Amino acid sequence: TAPAAMAADGNLTITAGAGGSLAGHSFDIYQLATYPDVQLDGDEVKNVSAKPTGESDAWIKTALDAAGVSVDSSAGENTASQLLRQTTGSVESRKIAASLQDNASGKTAVKKNLTSGESTLTVSLPEGFYLITDSAGLPILVSTTVSGKTSMGGATLGTTYIKSRVAQPDKQVKSIDGTWKESAAATNGETREFRIRLTLPNSLSADTITIDDGMEGMQYVDGSFAATISEGDGKGADVTSMFSAPGSSDSGKGFKTTSTGDLIDGYQNQQVTVTYKARITDADKANAASNTAKVTVNWLPDAVPPTITPPEPGEDTVTVPTYDVDLKKISAASTDTNQIAVSGAKFTIKNETLGKWLNWDEATRQWSYVDTAAAAQERSTDAKGVISYDSLGAGTYLISETQTPAGYLSFVKPSFRVTIDDEGKTSITGVEQAGLTSKVADADGKATTPTATVKNLDSVTQLPQTGGASMAVILIGGMAVLLFAGATGIKAFKLRRIGLFDDNLPQIMA
Repeated sequence: TAPAAMAADGNLTITAGAGGSLAGHSFDIYQLATYPDVQLDGDEVKNVSAKPTGESDAWIKTALDAAGVSVDSSAGENTASQLLRQTTGSVESRKIAASLQDNASGKTAVKKNLTSGESTLTVSLPEGFYLITDSAGLPILVSTTVSGKTSMGGATLGTTYIKSRVAQPDKQVKSIDGTWKESAAATNGETREFRIRLTLPNSLSADTITIDDGMEGMQYVDGSFAATISEGDGKGADVTSMFSAPGSSDSGKGFKTTSTGDLIDGYQNQQVTVTYKARITDADKANAASNTAKVTVNWLPDAVPPTITPPEPGEDTVTVPTYDVDLKKISAASTDTNQIAVSGAKFTIKNETLGKWLNWDEATRQWSYVDTAAAAQERSTDAKGVISYDSLGAGTYLISETQTPAGYLSFVKPSFRVTIDDEGKTSITGVEQAGLTSKVADADGKATTPTATVKNLDSVTQLPQTGGASMAVILIGGMAVLLFAGATGIKAFKLRRIGLFDDNLPQIMA
């Protein structure tokens, strides 16, 4: 005969799913039944007898009636033992739990307002069967451990997962540096990767989930959807096939997909990560692109008590801002009170972070990438000497002059580097002939438009303004003269006497 065990205190551990925490949940615990007789079989509990507490008898009876369950008193059952005979996860057990919570007012909780910011919470309780109500979840029926044992007839004792009312997504976008962020700046026209992480609901209450991702200023890239179990026993499992093919979102922009029942049945309480790509199509400095993921839990019948307002979808939003930079081209003869704009100077722009050049489409106001400088677009300064580089994302850019306007020294073609971070902080530094570009340090790209003021030279006497070394050959009285310009002045060296109209006259030495 299996030994009997004396009633004692047991443990009860409340657990959040993988990747989650109990923050935001407050638990009340009510005892429904005691175990006056326990039979053990080695490391397992063979069986227990259950007896209602004085307060719980009528309370349980009301719940059994609501579920259409009768107490079989002819077989020696009481309300508590009949309660324990219900199949875990059945419609009847969900109705019973809902009724017990709906009628918990005025009942005495053995533990109240339990909270934790961790992923688990363990409490010591008299051995027995309990109702747990959750301020942010659905009701739970669970047994403590019994005589230190955690298993009875294949069922786990003393541990339960919460049944959160909301599957809260954590939405992020991949930054240009490869890290995941809540907000990351991207160039209008480029494609970025996004992810949604969430803990799958408890299979005792949920059937499927629906993800609706509404987009503004961006467009979902067909075929990019993928899903993987990222935390839990099934970590690494590809579960893409357990979602329907993405269709149009409710907003008309983005995508929408619903899981199969197999996803929650097989991976309940584990974390799933959904990834996909979207192309930024309509973002500018005043209107950042964004997308909002809404996750709806499709509950099993009678899982949500009638007195609980149907839960709203969990949602999270990421933003994808862009920033502007202006180039202002002026003559080196300009003064503080009289800036002489230079039109017709041509420049290319290269994204050094990606190793590609950018071409601008004024009609769509989008950028596209090309792989070579030969395919790069040359843009010219306008009548005000300006080129506007609008809707740029985070990264490092090299902007290089490729052609000087008529009347300016053709061998002086400055370049400068622009760095922009995800928050819009912008710096500008000269590269070639660095002294010709005004320096900008950590400008606020959200509040202002940082401007690179770049000079063109129309006289060799201005060469020291380059801030570096420049050399050129000019003719003075039929004599070829090498001019070496440095920050401290100009030095001239006679090369040789040549004819004024010598076709072989070199124009640039270095």
